Amino acid sequence: MKKKKNPALLMAALALAGLLLCSCGKNGRNEITIKIVNWNVQTFFDGNKDGIEYPNFIKSKKWNQDAYAARLQKLCKAIESLDADLVILEEIENIGVVHDISNALAGNNWNPSKVYRYACFAKEPGASIGSAALSRFPLRNLKSHSLCVQAEGLKAPSMRPLLEVDLLAPKRLKLFVNHWKSKSGAGDSGVWRRWQESLLAQKIIEAKRQDESAAILCAGDFNQDISEFSINREDSSVELRSPFCAQKVFVRSPWLDCDSPIGSYNFRDKWERIDHFFCSGDLSLEDFGPRTGEWSYDDGRPIAFKIHSLNGWSDHLPISCKLTF
Repeated sequence: MKKKKNPALLMAALALAGLLLCSCGKNGRNEITIKIVNWNVQTFFDGNKDGIEYPNFIKSKKWNQDAYAARLQKLCKAIESLDADLVILEEIENIGVVHDISNALAGNNWNPSKVYRYACFAKEPGASIGSAALSRFPLRNLKSHSLCVQAEGLKAPSMRPLLEVDLLAPKRLKLFVNHWKSKSGAGDSGVWRRWQESLLAQKIIEAKRQDESAAILCAGDFNQDISEFSINREDSSVELRSPFCAQKVFVRSPWLDCDSPIGSYNFRDKWERIDHFFCSGDLSLEDFGPRTGEWSYDDGRPIAFKIHSLNGWSDHLPISCKLTF
């Protein structure tokens, strides 16, 4: 396995007016609680056609700047209602979209503690979409890890990078943002997800070498149901498998204790739990679950965005939790 040089990688401290106020909660043990949301927002392209978009957007006569502005407004309204301190998004086209989201949210809000002043974004060069994070707290030490696999006897598909960043609230949270290979297309896509799982495991090991008690959160669209991971039934932990080292990596998943009747994705009327938070170290997750709202039907299914009608939000539900560390 070779790691390629950093792909398109941008980090911004958004220049917005007002004082930076802490919106996190503290308790008598000097712990901090913040709210986190993860959402795959489904092919969120801007209004320009640069040739890297998916074919249905390139061919559409309806998709333009006005359609983008309307979709942006709907997304920002949903993010406002979720009211998280850290918002992690998959399937964002570029850093310009991240700025548009941040500025739109700031323009609708007069409370300085609710403004997302910090953001980061990463994707592979020439790729259509990447991952982003918007934060009310400083983001530092951004890294992006890419895979170049030449050991399977197969041509590796384009795989989205693993984004690593530190959130300071003011205690440090190590964040890994994931968007693993989807199950669509021919062949065994699980091969490539196993490589991405191995990369994540190795990065957690490296973080723990620096600080054994580090608070670590892994989030994103893993395109893999919680039941497809290796689960230790004795303590309900999840083993992230890495064949490149003898050390085992165990993380905790709130899905294993969640009694929600719905998942985060619905495929052919079957619920799947493919969007995840995994945590390790000195932190805990509470109030976890998929979130419904105007972006979902009455039965909880997400209202997917349709290019032909320009209606809908995303084919995923957002998941959220309160994280204490």
